Formats: sequence, C-alpha cells, structure tokens
Amino acid sequence: MEWITHTATGFFIGQAMVKPEERPRRAGIWWMAASVCPDWLEVLTTWFGDIHRGVTHSLYMWPILALIWAAAARRWGGQGVASLQKLWLTFFAVIGSHLLLDIMMSYRLYFAWPFSNANGAWGIMPFYDLYIFVAWLLLLAINRWRKWPSVMTAKVGLAIFLVMFSLRAMGKVRTKDLAENMIASTTEQIETRPTYYQPWILYARSSRTLPDWTPINAITGDRVSPDQIISRWFPPIRWRSFFHHGGRG
Repeated sequence: MEWITHTATGFFIGQAMVKPEERPRRAGIWWMAASVCPDWLEVLTTWFGDIHRGVTHSLYMWPILALIWAAAARRWGGQGVASLQKLWLTFFAVIGSHLLLDIMMSYRLYFAWPFSNANGAWGIMPFYDLYIFVAWLLLLAINRWRKWPSVMTAKVGLAIFLVMFSLRAMGKVRTKDLAENMIASTTEQIETRPTYYQPWILYARSSRTLPDWTPINAITGDRVSPDQIISRWFPPIRWRSFFHHGGRG
C-alpha cells in the first residue's frame, strides 16, 4: 500500500487513541513516521538479505517496533505525555495498521521471516484507493469549516476506511461465489484481485476453467468486457520498484 493511506490511517489511529493533553509534541509526525517505519526500515534490512515484507513486517517485530517508538515518544515527546503502556498500545495499533493494509493487497506478507515461510494476502485492496483519498479530503475540508475536535475527526476518518474496507471485502466474497457459479465447480481454487477505480468490479480466475483474469461485476453478477475497465486515471505508482515487485505496494 502506498504511504498516503498508511500515514493517514496511522495519524487517525494515534489521534483517536491519545487525548490531546497526553500527546507528544508534534504528535502527528510521531504517528505518521511510525506508520511507515516497516517500509523505510526494510530499505536497510534488504542490504542484509531481507525480502520484501519480511523481517520488518513480521509479527515478532511488530511489538518490538511499537516498544521502541513508545520509549522514544516518552523520552523526547515533552512533558505530560501518556504513560509508556498507553503509548506502546497506541504505536502497536499504528504499526499494526501498516501490516493490516499490506496484507489486504495481493502481494504476500511474511509472518515470521526468516524463521518461517508462512505468508498470506487477502487481495482485497489495490495499491491505492482513489475513493478513500476523496473521502478523506472531504473530511478535512468539512473539518476546517465545522472545527470538529481532533479525536472526533480521527474517528470519522477511521470509520470511512472501515466502510471502504468492508465494501471491498464483501465484493471479494461475492465475486468468488459468482465465479464458482460460472464454472459450476466448488473444487477449483479461485483467485480474485481488485480493480483500482471500479471497486464493484473484480477480476477472478480459476486453475482450469477460468485460466485468464475475468472481470466480474459483483453487484449484477455479470461478466464485464475488458474495454469497460478504467485502467488508469493517472499513471501507476512505480517508486518502490527497487523492492523488485513492480510497484504493487
């Protein structure tokens, strides 16, 4: 997942979990920096043989990174900051949001690398979701007009993400069911992947009957002609190609 969604989600979580009087100085920077630390630390660990979404994205590093950030915020965050335990819980949720967003994509996340090759990917979200961006921009615009409390704004921002995630998840389940009906089989393994700009349309394929990615409308249940798919409204992001995954996030 790209860093805009990562940082915005981490920012909203931090603001929602810590009261204004208990936040470290420049709290937003703390939350956003922690939310993307698995990625920028990976730039360093790849020099020592790490893989994409390996050590820095593992479940055992998750609480360790949260403790490091909590201790740093406690030490350098100024007077009156929250307790170490509360800060650890907050950074645990902030960094956890990064892992959650990454596993929602089609590119796999490794849970305990290098001790285990176990990995997973839900294939629910694309590399970037234009609709979440627009909804968050509207939220910020409304907030400048209404002057909501920061905690309330953060909770609304998280609610927007949860609604979008739920719709994507339901679309995936619906598409798999439709694909099973199309091929009249429940034994073939069916894969799905999202589209960028039409979340109600997903691609599906199976091991034998649907060998090519087939776009399906999750609302109507119909196959969609490929020329009806909006492939891009702006160029795809390729800035992380040095991770050898072709900009998939």
